[in-house]
Amino acid sequence: MPSSLARPAPEAVDAVQAGLAVERLINTWLRERSPDLVPPEGETCTIPLGDATLLAPCRHASPGGFHAWGPCRLRLPDGRVVDLDGPADLARRMIDAAVPEATPVREAMKRRLLDGLRRSRDHARACAARPFEPTPTGLEQGLWHGHPFHPLAKSVDGFSETDSDLYAPERAASFRLRWLVADPALAATLWREPEAEAWIGAALARLSGLSRETMAGRVVIPSHPWQAARLEADPAIRALVAQGRLAITPPSGTPVTPTSSVRTVFSATENLFLKLPIAARITNFARTNSREHLARSLSAARALAALPETVAACGLDILGEPGALALADPAFEAVTGVLVREGPAGPALVVAGLLEPSPRDGRPVLAAIGASLATAEDAAAWLRAYAGAAILPPLRLFARTGISLEAHAQNSLLVLDGGLPSRLVVRDLEGASIDGARFRRRVPDLALDPAVLYGAEEAWRRLLYYLVVNQVAHVVATVARAADLAEAPLWQVVAHSLAACDEDAATTALIERLLAAPTLPAKANLASCLAGRGERPDYVALANPLRAARAQSEAQAWHEAGTRVTGQLLGALLHEDLLPACVATLSGPDADLSITLVPSHGRTRYRARGRRMRGYERVLVIPGSIVAETDPASPAGSVRDAPSVDASLVHDASAFLADLLPDLPGTAADHARFAEELARTQANHAASLLQGAGTALAGLSYEALEGALPDGHRYHPCFKSRIGFTPRDNRAFGPEFGRPLRPVWIAVHRSLAVAGSLAEAGGQDDALLAQSLGPEILAEFRGRLDGRADEFVLLPVHPWQWRQVGEAATEAEERAGRVVVLGESPHLYGAQQSIRTLADRTAPGAPSLKLALSIRNTSTARTLAPHTVLNAPIVSGWLAEIAAENPYLRDSGVVLLAERMGVAVTALPPHDRDGTTRGALSAIWRDPLTPHLRDGEAAVPLTALTHHDRGAPFIAGWIARHGIEPWLDRLLAVAMLPVVHLLLAEGIAVESHQQNMALLHRDGWPARVALKDFHDGVRFIPDHVARRPPLTPTPPEHARVNANSYVEARDVEDVRDFMVDALFGVNFAELGYGLDLWFGYPEARFWERVVAALAGHCTAHPAARAGALRYRLAADTLVVEDLARRRLDPANASGRRRPNPLAGLGPLL
Repeated sequence: MPSSLARPAPEAVDAVQAGLAVERLINTWLRERSPDLVPPEGETCTIPLGDATLLAPCRHASPGGFHAWGPCRLRLPDGRVVDLDGPADLARRMIDAAVPEATPVREAMKRRLLDGLRRSRDHARACAARPFEPTPTGLEQGLWHGHPFHPLAKSVDGFSETDSDLYAPERAASFRLRWLVADPALAATLWREPEAEAWIGAALARLSGLSRETMAGRVVIPSHPWQAARLEADPAIRALVAQGRLAITPPSGTPVTPTSSVRTVFSATENLFLKLPIAARITNFARTNSREHLARSLSAARALAALPETVAACGLDILGEPGALALADPAFEAVTGVLVREGPAGPALVVAGLLEPSPRDGRPVLAAIGASLATAEDAAAWLRAYAGAAILPPLRLFARTGISLEAHAQNSLLVLDGGLPSRLVVRDLEGASIDGARFRRRVPDLALDPAVLYGAEEAWRRLLYYLVVNQVAHVVATVARAADLAEAPLWQVVAHSLAACDEDAATTALIERLLAAPTLPAKANLASCLAGRGERPDYVALANPLRAARAQSEAQAWHEAGTRVTGQLLGALLHEDLLPACVATLSGPDADLSITLVPSHGRTRYRARGRRMRGYERVLVIPGSIVAETDPASPAGSVRDAPSVDASLVHDASAFLADLLPDLPGTAADHARFAEELARTQANHAASLLQGAGTALAGLSYEALEGALPDGHRYHPCFKSRIGFTPRDNRAFGPEFGRPLRPVWIAVHRSLAVAGSLAEAGGQDDALLAQSLGPEILAEFRGRLDGRADEFVLLPVHPWQWRQVGEAATEAEERAGRVVVLGESPHLYGAQQSIRTLADRTAPGAPSLKLALSIRNTSTARTLAPHTVLNAPIVSGWLAEIAAENPYLRDSGVVLLAERMGVAVTALPPHDRDGTTRGALSAIWRDPLTPHLRDGEAAVPLTALTHHDRGAPFIAGWIARHGIEPWLDRLLAVAMLPVVHLLLAEGIAVESHQQNMALLHRDGWPARVALKDFHDGVRFIPDHVARRPPLTPTPPEHARVNANSYVEARDVEDVRDFMVDALFGVNFAELGYGLDLWFGYPEARFWERVVAALAGHCTAHPAARAGALRYRLAADTLVVEDLARRRLDPANASGRRRPNPLAGLGPLL
């Protein structure tokens, strides 16, 4: 909030001004003399200044150089330590240290610097004496401190104190302009387009308030009153006035207000800025407008006007500069030249004003304008919005057009929405620099002033300085101060926000270049002024905070991913009895296990902590508890009895596995495949954590949640292996990254493919195709088949699959005319949790597409076998009939997401003798979930129930609102019982793990469940179902390589375990663990509630009771799938028996 509105005492304001002036001087000195120095926070920094040493206690170290300092002292040559006598004392010492010998330039610089300090003090007093105004004008006129790295920020060489009172924005000045009424022969004009002359002339006429008679046949040029007074004294001007060819009016018209640049004024009535010349030296140089400067501005304006749609698509507003006027005489061009600039479309606040410290207490103005910065999350949210609104648009503009804007803090304005940045507005095109080669590729025939054209590297360097160093670094530092936070983590927020963006290739390349740049360029304003090169400053190279932040974020994500993967790996190895007893030792109570691993090879011993859970006796390794203990002096193999010398947390899953592999079963080839999957899992999970860092998932739509949830399988060590994807592929097609994609559509002759749908057995459903393509595109695609559309089926192919597999596999058939490539999908899609299932973003009510991918994820190939594709609509129709006829299922409202159509290419290319491309070109159309929602319902994947959202359980709010046990009982009733009932009463097991289920809820209160993925996710004994569906048989070649992939079974326990392993083993058991670990709800109590719900259901439904007995639901033990052994030692992966957590149901049946 703003400081107290009571007028502060001058000495309090002076203390704020003096402290910040000293801060600016020190930070400027360090930037130019020691750009790599990051002062130790909380310690005193010693800075040599000639024969004295400045002792500056660092209160806050800033990666961008915006350090905060406490009261400084000086160590004199005689060893005495005295207090620094204010900023003027420091300024003199710095200048004398920088230039030991007195020169006219040095002394002029010293005079101007001291003058700037005095003016800054007086401006601070003036700003503090009037009420704070959080308006565009209020912020423009509140910059009493100014540029944080320019020692002459408030120096105005030529303004008297009276002039400051009359014209300085910091004094809240407002005044009428004077006007040069010139004979047309005396005037020179420049126009962006010819039409601008008329409307600008009319606007200036209105603003002047002059009579028509006065202006008749003349050109009206506005003039700053200070400059007009000096023109009147010039003999040549007086001669023109005496000749009647020129008049200089008294102040007239509507008052204007000066902006932060002093010489530019704003007319609210005309919504125009006028960039006026003032021959006074402000900071580095006199603020006049030469013809060259005006031509440069108009050239940049024409360049932007040549690409209106491209500029608009970049997402920012650029204030147009449609014209300029001046006296044509070369002697007076610079002091009469005026640039006309259009005003913003709505209220926009100058960024420099938001970053300005209050003269009352030094706190940033940003904290006083409604920006919520009370917490670290508030600050992160503000910066994420800022990155999207203010950093990305100028990068896009440069990437797409070559136009680099001078988007420093004073030239940039922000539109705020609810206190958050929503749009950037940039002004002042004189500072634009255009990469000529890049621009000419877009607009080859537009001639531009050579002064605005730069080489690519120089244009990029200028963008880095103005946008990143001058603006972004200041913003991040200011947000840190306003929120009272460390600055480095906020740089990570900005770096992540940029890296996570889904941009065009050119913009993405620039973002990558920015994040990877070791250094950033910064003007050396102090040294340049002392050398007399204020208008052509030197630069220094600063360490890039974004690069350091990105590296820190990547390291954190890598460590977090490694912690997760190593924990799941160890848990799986212990649970599946893969480690011999001589290597792994567990001791202590189940609630606090001590785990010791002593590999037979190497010098490392591992220790960890864990819990043995009641559900399936699974060992959960406490995250971050695996420690490697190494004795470098011990010979290999003797670590068992060696004392611990070095201990470190284990983050590298591959190194951990390498130590254990010699003691694990399996062949070298199996070990190599497993090691690859584990390594890729850590890398891919780290990338997904980096992508989603700090992003809240609560409140997202179901489809958005499906893609954003990063967790994956919570037991399988290789839960995100995605073998076949490169890291770039993973970013392009992994669901966590949210990138839109377009499948490639092909037409395949029916002699090469099979199809089936609910609407037409053996054929395609035109209505579904029309939903996925749109009727027009469907007709266009079929029109390209030369009147033989009925001989072809249409098939969407995942873009990665087409590039990697499909294009080569169909090349011969394409030449023969049996495959026709139709083109990219007109609809955009987003990948869901399974990677290969895509939700239609263009038409959310259209079917999702499940497309074959020749990758291996969680140790399973993700192609789609043709017989399962044909069975998809058959199974869906069969399940729908059963659910409609079963009173309990019908009344439960369970949603079965039907797979309404399937298409698969069955013909293999001649070179594929091993059948590796079988199932590689297949697709299934599945119902989307959202259209099934009733009023007031929302949906989440069941994986969300065990997700941590920004450090807190996703369901924490639901539990708090509804109570843990009522909520759990309701969840079991609506989500668990329909799945169990389908097996017990109808004899059909569905593979309802977390990813295949969605919870429909009302404000977190469970309402119904949705089930999906039936084409190969059901199992039954034919004699146990009322109607056996007419399934396409499983081909022998499929059964040989996929022993666990079948629908019809013979053994009741096989069918039971298919449902139980999915629903309980890797679904509800995870929830039971989570409720215990996160909420203290005992896992034993969780299983009691599960058994109670099942018992109550069996009592109410005799058919379910009979099914529980038939399928031995309450058996003492059951077989649990070996997920790790299946990859390490597939020859012996037959499952293992574990205690059945549902055994307590037996006595209740």
